[in-house]
Amino acid sequence: MIDARYVRGKESGIGQYVRALIERLPALAPTSSFRIWTHPELPQPVLASNISCLPLAAPADGLRTLLTPAGLDALGPRDVIHFPFSLLGRGLPCATIVTIHDLMWLEQPELVDHRPWMRRLRQSFYQQGMRWALAHATRIIAVSESTAERIRAVAPRSSERVRMTYNAASSAFTPAERMADAAEKSAAILGSAAPYYLVVGKNEPYKAHQIALRAFAQAAQADELLVLVQRTGSGTGLLKLAEELGVTRRLRWLPNLSAGELVTVLQSARALLQPSIVEGFGIPALEAMACGCPVVASDTPALVEVLGGAGLHAKVGDAAALAAALARLREGTIRESLRQKGLERARAFSWERTAADTLEIYREAAGAGPNRTGKAPS
Repeated sequence: MIDARYVRGKESGIGQYVRALIERLPALAPTSSFRIWTHPELPQPVLASNISCLPLAAPADGLRTLLTPAGLDALGPRDVIHFPFSLLGRGLPCATIVTIHDLMWLEQPELVDHRPWMRRLRQSFYQQGMRWALAHATRIIAVSESTAERIRAVAPRSSERVRMTYNAASSAFTPAERMADAAEKSAAILGSAAPYYLVVGKNEPYKAHQIALRAFAQAAQADELLVLVQRTGSGTGLLKLAEELGVTRRLRWLPNLSAGELVTVLQSARALLQPSIVEGFGIPALEAMACGCPVVASDTPALVEVLGGAGLHAKVGDAAALAAALARLREGTIRESLRQKGLERARAFSWERTAADTLEIYREAAGAGPNRTGKAPS
């Protein structure tokens, strides 16, 4: 059983992860039966002879999932169920697997949601679900060694149950065959042929997009743009900051890029900026490397791990350090060197490998059974 309710129209990082699994696991285990819980917007996201889909109106991050998940579908003691979004509900009769992407809700909830009233409502829900997962999941999947280390530090008794599988980038993220063609296409998307830096993702506090904006204002040349792949409304605070910094006219907002358009703008960008305070993995950085786009990121542990020496790093929260890293991109052959290193590093990650490793964890959990004690099952 795989909870795939995060797979819907425009998918988050978790949605990408789940889709990658459900597209590959049935072929890897043709004699196994897979039951997929799906979102009503996309009731049958994959087709295979050994898959059945059950659309559920109950949201993945709703109270029924947390309090009475066994009532959502028929589950028996020989089943294995995978919740790929960091939470585990109570009362399940079978082996359980939870993928934990990061521990921000437990350690730094103020970074997850910039709306204080909404954060207070969500915080109790997520903390309860994550603590139950850490104590009671048969197996816990971390998406990086950095995340695995935080899990072991926060919940030492979970250590024997923690396994690690990396995220990856879709095969659509590839370098341009001809840079001139990519540049022409990106100029049409942006409405400008000016050189640009790229920021990808929702403007949540932990992403620290204001650091990218300050660094751009300090270090970018007058003809360079900062392109933000997000809705303008989600970046209202950034608009005010841009006005203060005097760079409003040098910003471009791209709220509705298709997957192909995102690849195009990555292929032509001077660099992707990812100044996150915390990350569990950092898919945008990997997608950028796979497209031949240099990455300038913070030195938060997961991004250091994922980049593996193929990018430039600046101290977390330090706009001046990020600006200095941007300035380095203009030195000699650094950009081309980073481009080549990034392409090589990106090849180390594969959704096929992730799916195969996840299947082994399913089989391991099936052999161990439910964890009713809060300790590592035998």
